[in-house]
Amino acid sequence: MRLVSRRKLAKYAAEQILAGNDAVLEEIAGFLIYEKHEREVELLARDIEVELAERGMIVVTVESARALDEATKDAIKRILSSNSGMESLTSVEGRSAARASRKDARSEARVPETDASDRATQHVELPDMEVPSDRIDQVRLREIIRSELIGGVKITTPTQVMDATIARKLNDLRAKKI
Repeated sequence: MRLVSRRKLAKYAAEQILAGNDAVLEEIAGFLIYEKHEREVELLARDIEVELAERGMIVVTVESARALDEATKDAIKRILSSNSGMESLTSVEGRSAARASRKDARSEARVPETDASDRATQHVELPDMEVPSDRIDQVRLREIIRSELIGGVKITTPTQVMDATIARKLNDLRAKKI
């Protein structure tokens, strides 16, 4: 990437993705391998997400212990594309966590149900950029299933992280030594 800066490459990739050319990612991957810059893949991916966010498309990472149903995915997309943003996610998290814990209790392990007072969310501000919520036209979800989360959901946007997983709650209890 001696001749092309990472920012310019990210800008080009974002333009191509918005134009519907998803093959650009394969081209960029080949370019990075050819130039022996494989270590910069994560940085370039982040730069592409920043460029997409500036153009009205945010990529949201949703981590959970089990696959989310379509209704929950649609609710997350709808809330993130609205003006209320992450503040409203606590209500979605509460419903999906309660649903997941009920399923877990019925199937294998006994997981205590959560009530409205137990909804713990952790908002971490990521300082790199601010995405005005009135400019969000499209939300794409990247779903990651991690069984070590036990239950609940962790949602990461370009500006915030909301972690409402049972694993985090257990770690918080361990830290308090209760």
